[in-house]
Parts: sequence; C-alpha cells; structure tokens
Amino acid sequence: MASKKKQVSAPRPPSPKVKERAAQVVQRLSRAIPDPHVELHFENPWQLLVAVILSAQSTDRMVNSVMPKLLEKWPDARALAAAPQEEVEVVIKSTGFFRNKAKAIREMSRILVERFDGQVPKTMEEMLELPGVARKTANVVLGVAYKVAAGIPVDTHAMRVSQRLGLTRHTDPVKIEAALCALFPQREWTRMGHRFVLHGRHVCTARAPRCRQCPLNEICPSAMEEPEGTWQARADAEAREMESRAEPFHRAG
Repeated sequence: MASKKKQVSAPRPPSPKVKERAAQVVQRLSRAIPDPHVELHFENPWQLLVAVILSAQSTDRMVNSVMPKLLEKWPDARALAAAPQEEVEVVIKSTGFFRNKAKAIREMSRILVERFDGQVPKTMEEMLELPGVARKTANVVLGVAYKVAAGIPVDTHAMRVSQRLGLTRHTDPVKIEAALCALFPQREWTRMGHRFVLHGRHVCTARAPRCRQCPLNEICPSAMEEPEGTWQARADAEAREMESRAEPFHRAG
C-alpha cells in the first residue's frame, strides 16, 4: 500500500544533451502522434477507472471485451460496490488476477459512493486513496477524463521507450515519471505519456522493434537498424497508422 503513495520528487537536473534529445522527441512524436488516443472503451470517468484497473497485466483488447458484460450487470459505482465478489470474479476472469481485481474495483466503487457521491475525484491525492489505484492509473484517469495534468502515466511501454531513448536510467516507474516530468512542459505531460505508450505498443515494441520505420531513429541511442528515408516521412507514416487505430477510441489530450 505504501508504494502507491510515493510522490514524484524532484530528480537530478537533466544534462543539456538529454534536454536537447527530449526536445527533439517532442518535435518528432508530436508529428507522428499529434492527437494521441486511449485504447480503452469508456463513457465516463468511473468506467475508465474500472477499465484501467482491469488492464493491469492484461491487454486493452481483453478489457474492452469484458467491460460490456460488466457494465450490463453493474452500470455504476453504486451497483458494483454492492455486487457479490464471486460474481464479479466470473465476469472479469479473462483479464487475469481476477480475485484481486474484483476486490479492487468493488472496494474502489464502495469508497466512491461513501466519500465522493459515486464520482471519481479530480486530484491525485484523493485518487491515491482508492483501492487498486497507483500513480499510473490516476494519471491516466485524471489526464484523459478531466484534462488534469498531474503527472505522466508510466506503463511498461512508456518505461521501455524512455529508457531506450536515454531519457532516464531509472527502473522505478515513479522515478521515471519524475525524470520525464522534468524534461517536458506540464501542458504536454498527458499527451507525451500516451504518445510513449502508443509508440511503444505499436512501433518500439519489446521484441523486434520497428527501428527502420521509427521517426526517432536518428536520436535514439538504442536504434538497431538504419532508418528509411527522412524522419518526417516516417513520422507521417506513423501518424496515418495511429489515426486509423484511433477511430474507435477517445482522444487522450
């Protein structure tokens, strides 16, 4: 429980070289993913919060397949808070770690009903009081649902991309978030976080990253192949790909 309460402390100031690379990352990823999206289906902040909790150690596609049945049975925080644990487990089983997740989304919903009139709060401090909610989850919900840039969401994809780019040497997500927040202006925190996620999920993948097509190739110390064409052409190609992927989803920024 204590770990999720960790605050983003001020990191060591980045070197001029890293600051310059970060500026180029903003330029290139802003062209490659100008209007980032969240690959989860939701209609309100509570639904997004439930979906993000369920997405831990799972895929957005799996969560999207589970959410309609869950919402059909328990359409709001009050209903889910009163739902039997065993029934919730059955519905969300395919997302993995279903016992802990069922408990978390039920308890989270109960606290929302008891303390926040069933509404998802709009501050990081209040979000972190909810079961199943750590900084990454809170950053996603605050940034996407409320346009509150409280930090940068760091998942495995954002972690991998920022490390490969040499923007941080940390392995702890909270420290990575602090390092990234120091490199990017606050107005870009939410969008840059989701750009890292999307770029890592679809281009800078864990296995067989698409370095030849990556618009960050020339500035990436981890690039394993020579780039194709100009970075602008690669960014435009990624933008077209991301736009086609974004059609069913909400925009993140």
